[in-house]
Amino acid sequence: MRLLSRLDVRGLARRAAALRPRRRGKTVTVPEAEATGREWLRDLAALLCELGSELLRAGERTAEVERALHDMAARYGMRARSFVVPTGLFVRVGGGPDGRGGELDFAPVEGPDLRLDQVEALQSLVERMRTEEVPFEDARRSLRELRAQPERFSPAATILGYILLTVGLGAMRHATVPAVIGYAVLGAGVGLLRLFGDRLPAARTALPVVAAILVTAASQQWAGPLLHEAPTVLYIPPLIAFLPGSALTLGAIELATGAALSGIARLAGAANVLLLLAIGILVGTELVSPRPSGGPASPTLGPWAPWVGVLLLGFGFLLYFSAPPRVTGWLLGALLAERFVQSVASEFAGATFGAFAAGMLLPPMAKWIARHSHIPDQVVFLPCFWLLVPGAVGLTSISEIIVAGDTGGGLDSMVSMVITVASIAMGVLVGAGIQRRPRLLLGAPAPAATPEPDGAAEPGARGATADRQE
Repeated sequence: MRLLSRLDVRGLARRAAALRPRRRGKTVTVPEAEATGREWLRDLAALLCELGSELLRAGERTAEVERALHDMAARYGMRARSFVVPTGLFVRVGGGPDGRGGELDFAPVEGPDLRLDQVEALQSLVERMRTEEVPFEDARRSLRELRAQPERFSPAATILGYILLTVGLGAMRHATVPAVIGYAVLGAGVGLLRLFGDRLPAARTALPVVAAILVTAASQQWAGPLLHEAPTVLYIPPLIAFLPGSALTLGAIELATGAALSGIARLAGAANVLLLLAIGILVGTELVSPRPSGGPASPTLGPWAPWVGVLLLGFGFLLYFSAPPRVTGWLLGALLAERFVQSVASEFAGATFGAFAAGMLLPPMAKWIARHSHIPDQVVFLPCFWLLVPGAVGLTSISEIIVAGDTGGGLDSMVSMVITVASIAMGVLVGAGIQRRPRLLLGAPAPAATPEPDGAAEPGARGATADRQE
């Protein structure tokens, strides 16, 4: 007891508390706006609808879109209530805490998904609007410029990017020298087909079926005699741009977070794409019978081939999705880290745990890269989703059932896909849950401005107080 009395217990407690990691989250209280006109509220609601529609085209989850809309409206001193699904959204701004009053607007989600350079510009605009009151016309001008951005690379470079995507995915699944040649040739054909299809909006619906028919027919005709490979080896990699891996995973995440309508919509859309691709494969097999192989199968490449495939995927993303060149190193590092964690965790506790570990790593890694490189996390998030490619497993299972009639093997593959998707989704949720994020809240209305000795305050400016949570 005498020894304990000599110890500075309070001092030790203070030192121990100083060693604890401090939370990085914070709550920013923004004064509520007063006496705003109906026209101003309508303009704000329309602008938020535009931004929400573009965020959905960028692949954001509906919960993240609602959170972004709330934060941006709070920065203008307004409450916002929204209803967001993958095909459209309603936004109401203004009114009381009970949701009554204010102005309501709606926007559909139309057009193809945004490229990575457009995603970067959009995320930069959203972060700016979360930190300051951006004039409406400036925000709309930024959105117009974002939509009008030309592709960074020429059509030839875009097709090269698709070839790299195809070869990269193929090298991760089945890597032999003849197979790689087949991936490259078929990838060039599908890349050229997509290049023309993107310029004909009416052909987008039929494009997956047409591509699957052509890839399957060419594989049936030439895989055996020229490449000495089974035609089924070449079916999946050239269709990589159609595989709905991210839609499957996002749909599972939406269901897990309670957004049942959005989750079901995403999963239904992904299942529809898989079914269209499987029908295309079935038609291709009926049009052309497989020709026998003209020689022995080639040996597979070494264990280094999947890692080279990851790098090829990275460079393919950069070219095909028009990513800014400055993200090259960060994107390749993120893809390699995801592959490494998935491989090590799979060896340690099986493929399911590997998918979970890779998903859990993704949100904090994307945030860390965004903080150190000023690259929006979604630019890293989307390619890493593709790396996990649960859509390839889904297409394999459906094609086994429809084409080969292998109900047992197809169902096994489908169950494996469902487990993989659920594991990735749970991992992403756990990884996102351990992060602390700033919150914007509305406080009491701002007091009337009073003249200051050194000059009047800037018109329209609102103060904000930040209270760090310890």
